[in-house]
Amino acid sequence: MFKTLAIVGSVAIIGLSAATARANALDHTPAQVAIEKEGVQMVGQVEEVARDVKYHAERLQDLSRIVDVSRWSHYHHLDGIKDLVNDGLRPALSRLNAIGTQLPEWKQDSIDRMIADAKRLADDTTSAYIAKANGGGLPAAMNDDYKRFIADVASHADALVKTADAAHSYATAHLKASEAGLKVPASRTSH
Repeated sequence: MFKTLAIVGSVAIIGLSAATARANALDHTPAQVAIEKEGVQMVGQVEEVARDVKYHAERLQDLSRIVDVSRWSHYHHLDGIKDLVNDGLRPALSRLNAIGTQLPEWKQDSIDRMIADAKRLADDTTSAYIAKANGGGLPAAMNDDYKRFIADVASHADALVKTADAAHSYATAHLKASEAGLKVPASRTSH
């Protein structure tokens, strides 16, 4: 009799869990899940592009320590950063900004931080181009303004990578929980 009761008890718990999962799944409509998936994809793109920008900026920092590096090498990496910002970051962040109001509050905050970091990164990249051009024939190793802007680009790229990585990891876990039918909060609570 005890074996039968244990099996019946397990079936009842499984049935209750399934009913709860279905009810929680209704908390996230298919449209909301689709928007969250797109948000996760866009944040992942921001993270990937920011890592590439960081690579180019760090490479420029290394090249800026050597006197006899060609101007072409510097412009090659600056052009790489410009292309990544214009063709990678801008479209992803524009789309995130467009769907941001449909995402949980914590994602909106992350999007705002990523946009701010990307704007500073773009501004410092533009300033690095100008400093490089205004340097005349001065080697990058002797152009303090250029080196400062490149260091700032690297710093902003690093901040963007960290923000995007954290947002992507959290968003991915949030999405998995939603898809599994778990009740997940729309925003974090402040303590």
